[in-house]
Amino acid sequence: MVQLVAYLNGDRVDATQMAHDPWRALVNHPLYMDLVLLECGLRASRVTRRGRQFFKHYPGVECSVEHKSESDQHLAMKRALQDRINAVPGWRAEVEHAHPQRAWIADVMAIHTTGRRLAFEVQLSPQSEDEYVYRSQRYVHDGIGPVWVVPDNHDEFRVKLPMIVTGFGKTSDLPEAPAKLMDRARYQPVLGKSGHVGRAVDAVLHPSFRWSYGTPKHQLEEIARPAEIRAKAATEHLEKVKQDEEAKRLAAENAAAVAAEVTARFVDAAATPEITDAPPVLSSRRIWASEVRCMKSGHPMLIWLVTEPTKQHAENWMPRAENFNSVLAHVDSWLSAAGRGLARAGIFRLKGPGNRSAFACPICEDVIKSRWVTALPPAKWSVIAEGGATNPEAREVLHRRQPAHPPQTHPRPPAAIRPSNISEGDYRFIGPKRTPFWISETTNGREIAERQAAKDAKAARMHEITNNSRYRASPNGFRFECTDCGGMFEDDNEGIHANARCLIRGTRSSGWQ
Repeated sequence: MVQLVAYLNGDRVDATQMAHDPWRALVNHPLYMDLVLLECGLRASRVTRRGRQFFKHYPGVECSVEHKSESDQHLAMKRALQDRINAVPGWRAEVEHAHPQRAWIADVMAIHTTGRRLAFEVQLSPQSEDEYVYRSQRYVHDGIGPVWVVPDNHDEFRVKLPMIVTGFGKTSDLPEAPAKLMDRARYQPVLGKSGHVGRAVDAVLHPSFRWSYGTPKHQLEEIARPAEIRAKAATEHLEKVKQDEEAKRLAAENAAAVAAEVTARFVDAAATPEITDAPPVLSSRRIWASEVRCMKSGHPMLIWLVTEPTKQHAENWMPRAENFNSVLAHVDSWLSAAGRGLARAGIFRLKGPGNRSAFACPICEDVIKSRWVTALPPAKWSVIAEGGATNPEAREVLHRRQPAHPPQTHPRPPAAIRPSNISEGDYRFIGPKRTPFWISETTNGREIAERQAAKDAKAARMHEITNNSRYRASPNGFRFECTDCGGMFEDDNEGIHANARCLIRGTRSSGWQ
């Protein structure tokens, strides 16, 4: 464990700032036994090894504090920074400068005559971004500007920190003199371009230097701001969605309440048609009717059903069979027989997709909602037309018996078959053809005889070729192979194969030697 600073009777003793003679005479100081280390406060001793001056625990002292171990490269970089800072007018450097409560210990603290302070931290080992940010912000809280001296740049960090890149790590070769480290050239983030380490240190120490990215805390707030904005927007959106859903629910409840009120008024205004003076008319099916009033103008009208009202109708029920002409005729017959001047409701096709229809007022054409019709109780309906087994007259018509002697019918004479004058060349001709096609094309008997003779001659020639031992016929009987030369021909086209001429030199155009 190597320390460059110790305290003697409360006074700071910097091993890097002591000349050789005072360093050697330190052991003769009357209070040398009170020399203690910075971090643990235990007794220390001064050590000189290979020209290096430092402090360590006094032999035999046991310490429970885990002191940081600094490599030779780390110590050399601290010494180079100290010398460079001290060479700048108005600045002085202190190595291992500690916070009064030991909250932090800066590797090299640069102090200006105006009171401005910069903490140079030599970080040769890997360190997470969070640790960089935490240690940097700790300096910022105490009014100190952090400056990191690192081997490589950290472009991957979200938070941008003042860094001086050296290219000098824990395993790099030590220079002959620490000042040589200031001559190493790398890309310097504090300069925005490539430059020597010493030049970057001078730029940071210049009074006009300002870190444009701001403090680590400020940068983290800026990084988190878009996420906060998105989270706020998402929260507001969810709140708006909830409000819209609540508004829709309330609107639906209000609409349902209004619809229920209108339906109740429609049902209360409905009445059973008076059938004392006009009994049900004769029909092939039962028809129920109810006298209702238009909810817009109050006009009375008659609506009807062809299905029993006691059955539960769906709210999307529509008058379909009620619009049949036969049903409308029976409704008109009953209205005519009743003689009350009650108007029949109209059935109109509704606008929009699908084939939808509904009852409507015949005067103002205001639509009667299907849910109003289905809400009418059975007591509001009465039968205005009936048939089948419920009516004797209808039953007699539907089940009328056939007479005992059916009327005599005379069979019709068969239709005369007229001869067809459509020729075979007409497109209406459906066959069969009476003569072969090639015969139908001839114009006289001599041509027919010539064609027949040519046909017989070709048949005889094909028979002769088929029976020729020099030819081998294919399965279809129309292609032959010459066994003399291996050539092929079809039908009676023997060509050079006739009379074995295919074996004579020069008769073949190619491939013959």
